[in-house]
Amino acid sequence: MARNAIPSSIALRALMSLLIAAWSCAGAQAIDPLRGAEIVSDAAAQDDKRTGKARFFDPADGQLDLSYFLENPKGFLPIPIVVTEPAVGYGGGIAGMFLRPRREAGDEGWSRPDISGVGAFATQNGTWGAFGGDATRWVDGRLRTLVGAGTGRVNLDFYGLGPALANVNEAVRYSLQFSGAVAQANWQLAPKSPWSVGMRYVFADVEPSLRDNPAFPGLADRVRVKVSAPTAVLEFDTRDNVFTPTKGVYAESSYLASREALGASVDFERFEQVLLGWHPLPHDVTLGARANYAWSSDGTPFFLRPYVQLRGVPAMRYQGDQAASLEVEARWQFIGRWSAVVFGGGGTTRTEKSLFSATQNVGSGGAGFRYEIASKFGLHVGIDVAHSPGTTAFYLVVGNAWFRP
Repeated sequence: MARNAIPSSIALRALMSLLIAAWSCAGAQAIDPLRGAEIVSDAAAQDDKRTGKARFFDPADGQLDLSYFLENPKGFLPIPIVVTEPAVGYGGGIAGMFLRPRREAGDEGWSRPDISGVGAFATQNGTWGAFGGDATRWVDGRLRTLVGAGTGRVNLDFYGLGPALANVNEAVRYSLQFSGAVAQANWQLAPKSPWSVGMRYVFADVEPSLRDNPAFPGLADRVRVKVSAPTAVLEFDTRDNVFTPTKGVYAESSYLASREALGASVDFERFEQVLLGWHPLPHDVTLGARANYAWSSDGTPFFLRPYVQLRGVPAMRYQGDQAASLEVEARWQFIGRWSAVVFGGGGTTRTEKSLFSATQNVGSGGAGFRYEIASKFGLHVGIDVAHSPGTTAFYLVVGNAWFRP
């Protein structure tokens, strides 16, 4: 199975994230303030003189570097989408990431630029999607807006839908025809404060259809589901860089409430807590960790139930009324722009039904590499290979595996 980290968050997973109100969006060494000032100043003196191939190389070390190209209005980073997941078959596509540095903000304008993206993909089993989004900061960076939209058809297997304990690991094959949009605004509580509060609104129109004869009674089939959900968001962010952090913490608490009064098909709630952290160690090593917990109420559509989110674990394979996971990562920038990465983690789900309760656990791990492709933005790219029981996956990583704009 192969997936892209950004397309997992901005393509297949981002399309699903429109439904669960998590723009994951469903990550070179970050800019050192002194070095960043040096780079900006040197680049400013040379920007007007770079032409041809010189636009794609750093004059400081002669290495491939897209900083100059990306900071110009017409520059964008093309991201290939490679999909070979057994559930959806072989496929691919392309995404474009546009970065707009906030020059008036100094170094922070490069480590936290405005970001836009568009893309599309398709696979051999009929899964396809098209998406676009934008994250922009206003009012000296205190106001952050995020908008996105997507449409497509996703053919996936879902688990834990049966009426008995014996059905927990039995797959139900669904095709989800959907379109959706998300809009969010966050306000920083004080200038330069790590705390912000916000409101997110998610709308999705989904038509699930069974791809096989019903395995259990009562399964939804061609029953149109609408999600119309305001979401309260509390955010804490001290990362030194949004792409490939080397220190800092990112935390987000979100509470979604979909309501019939707003046009939804059914009332339900969903809570999610995400916690990311990075800490620098000696010898150019960065230690990172990601923890998340999600809960959903009765009435939550089956395709929005929480699931274990780990590299190497297929999306939706481990679902429940509650899901939690923890993943740790170490990145060693061992020479120049090159880094090696190792990671591992585990997850668990809990399902409570009238006739039974069940807990499922899974672990995964892997390794990869990174190359610092845009030093002024602190942006690395690379590949991860991950394994969990019965599954091996590779991911094209742009920024970091836990990217949040």
